Amino acid sequence: MGTVLGTEQAPRFDPLELSDALYRDGIAVVRGAFPREWASALDDDLSAEFMNALRSPDGVAPRGWNRFYFEPYAERVRGLLDLVQHPVLTALAAELFGPEWQVVELGCDIPLPGALNQPWHRDFPMPEYTRRHRRLTSIAVNVPSMDVVDAPFQAVLGTHLDDADFDDGMFPPAERAGELEARMQSFYARMGNFSVRSGLMLHRGSAMSIHSRMRPVAIVGIVSPDDGAVADRLRDPADRVPPRVRMSREYHDRLPATLRGHVSAEIVAETRATLPPHRTEHSFEGLRMGGPHA
Repeated sequence: MGTVLGTEQAPRFDPLELSDALYRDGIAVVRGAFPREWASALDDDLSAEFMNALRSPDGVAPRGWNRFYFEPYAERVRGLLDLVQHPVLTALAAELFGPEWQVVELGCDIPLPGALNQPWHRDFPMPEYTRRHRRLTSIAVNVPSMDVVDAPFQAVLGTHLDDADFDDGMFPPAERAGELEARMQSFYARMGNFSVRSGLMLHRGSAMSIHSRMRPVAIVGIVSPDDGAVADRLRDPADRVPPRVRMSREYHDRLPATLRGHVSAEIVAETRATLPPHRTEHSFEGLRMGGPHA
């Protein structure tokens, strides 16, 4: 089944409605949030950052055959502030997580021509808080930089609160493959939209034609104070493992005062001109598979 994340429904901007959809399905869509020109500029910025990241030995992480993940610098993504201050997103974050929600990740997924199906997976094991209270502690905001015409995002709706046994807490057993294939939906994103999903929903990137071009998708992670990304950092401020948004002090000091307290920042340089080479520490062993002989 294919779903176009475009104009087949009226825009849904009410935070309660979006929250209900997120808890029911594991994903909700905000349509027409930005003009297509905004998405085109996002494509330019993410593509340039990807080229920079490839020049660093630790700049990108594999996410399967011909798929990569990396973490752009905040000041090099011109639309970031538009996104994290979008009134629909901030209202939804407050509805889900209360007034102390935090932006903890700016990432980018890029499939290249010839990318294969990823294995079904979650982005992380289910947190104990979610297991106990049936409440989400994080969302991933996915922002396409171009219209998706092949290699759609595929997901199995309603699996975000599935408490079954997964390998490493993230990968469903192989015997579930037939069931997941039968239940999956394919989502074709559109420029100017963004989706909000739970990283616990079973999903994968699907195979891309060798005739396609690389397709950057921006990812912004937003969490509640109960999420480990916040709690772990408070326990050990020097720990570099919890996700943070990397930026210069110059950029951080220019953030709007109303936003600064909502951004978990890692200051990596004094100015934009002195930003170091990219590094990406998020590596999923299970997503290294998918090569020609996998």
